[in-house]
Amino acid sequence: MNREKALFRILVFIPLFFSFSSFAQKSWTYDFSNEFESVEGTAPPLRPLGEKGKFVEESLPELGNSTRTVYQFETNNGLQFDNKAADGFLSRSFTVEIYFKLTSLDSWKRVLDFKNRKSDFGCYIHHGKLNFFNLATGEKAAVQPDEYVHYVYSRHAETGMVRMYVDGESKVEFKDTDKEGMLDSDQVLNFFYDDLVVNHEASAGSVALIRLYDEVMTPILVRKSFRELSRKLPTRSTTAKTTKVPAAPAVTTPVAGTIGTEAGLVEVTGKVYDSRKMDFLGDVDVIVRPTNSDSIVARTKAINGEYRFRLPALETYRITATMPGYQAKSILVQPKAQGEPVKSLINMAPEFFDKPIATVPFVQSKDSLIAEARVRLDSVASFLRTRPDLKINLEGHTDNVGDFEKNLLLSWQRVLIVKNYLIEVGIDPNRIDGKGYGPTRPASHNNSEPSRQTNRRVEVWATPIKR
Repeated sequence: MNREKALFRILVFIPLFFSFSSFAQKSWTYDFSNEFESVEGTAPPLRPLGEKGKFVEESLPELGNSTRTVYQFETNNGLQFDNKAADGFLSRSFTVEIYFKLTSLDSWKRVLDFKNRKSDFGCYIHHGKLNFFNLATGEKAAVQPDEYVHYVYSRHAETGMVRMYVDGESKVEFKDTDKEGMLDSDQVLNFFYDDLVVNHEASAGSVALIRLYDEVMTPILVRKSFRELSRKLPTRSTTAKTTKVPAAPAVTTPVAGTIGTEAGLVEVTGKVYDSRKMDFLGDVDVIVRPTNSDSIVARTKAINGEYRFRLPALETYRITATMPGYQAKSILVQPKAQGEPVKSLINMAPEFFDKPIATVPFVQSKDSLIAEARVRLDSVASFLRTRPDLKINLEGHTDNVGDFEKNLLLSWQRVLIVKNYLIEVGIDPNRIDGKGYGPTRPASHNNSEPSRQTNRRVEVWATPIKR
């Protein structure tokens, strides 16, 4: 009988052991409270890419205005995780969780690079949509410039299934049969750093949390992780979190004198003007959001440069003005409990483009459009349809291989093929100019094939038709 009992205990213990061990999940956390070191102290430190950024204390409205350390980086400067030093931590099923913001979200903006800059494939945010180029694009997500977002990427080793989430919600799901979403022989994972195939696809920004798991997080765990995000980040100092207030209706009539409180609402008035000409601007979209949420609580048009809202007190609001031809501008206001009217000014600077809105890649010695080029030009066309106030200038380039005169002609032919494609999809030819420069304006040195690839391109530059 004792032998039977002992055998029974062993048989019960074995499945329990394997059950628990199969769900044992290891994770490493980087919250930048100790610069690039992991919280656990057992993971390899992150490595800065490009110019080293800054560690700054930042108040995060999304987390109740608590202040935390974040890593701030400039355009095309990011971070790298060394999987070799981590003994292959991300070599099978894995999950990457990030809490970050990007300054610019126009066109393609790199988030994760699995091939150490040798491939254009990888994770992007593309006009507010999660994208794994060139395999899948998700629905538009709550991703805004200069606003933190909770972003999760997972890949299952056996099935090849990739899932991408924003703020706890699944946005992209596809089967990665060619293993584009896995690390290559370099065994490094790059964050926010552009590849060498097509440039101008990175943004400045800040990151508050990176967490790596050696297993796939389930959708339930992703949602839970998003809800409990504030508990993962060490607090420096906190301010009292105000109670969330109900949405207030927008008032679309122009300001006509002082109006007091009404049913507990405080009047917020303001004017929008051109910072260069000092003229009031009309037809400006003005949107109000609480600083601890991305939900819109009020919206109106500025009439003769003037807007007016009635908003509940004791909440801090972000008022954002947008208008074609100008850079979006946001200000913060906080109506007082006493109901005193709030006056505000928003100065908007004319829009400018200091880099191409797109870069179209080409194969060596060819002027035909590859699939990737068509995808990018479709995005350009969509953008131009929404911006009739802009025209574009196409600049064609080549590498330095071969005869100079032939390369010069090839650069013009590439410009022409791009122009014809845009005309075919409905863009007015009068809005398109172009010129070929041959090999005279390389984006990078021509001393290697990856560098030469970046030089075989047509850059699309946007300029205002008129102010």
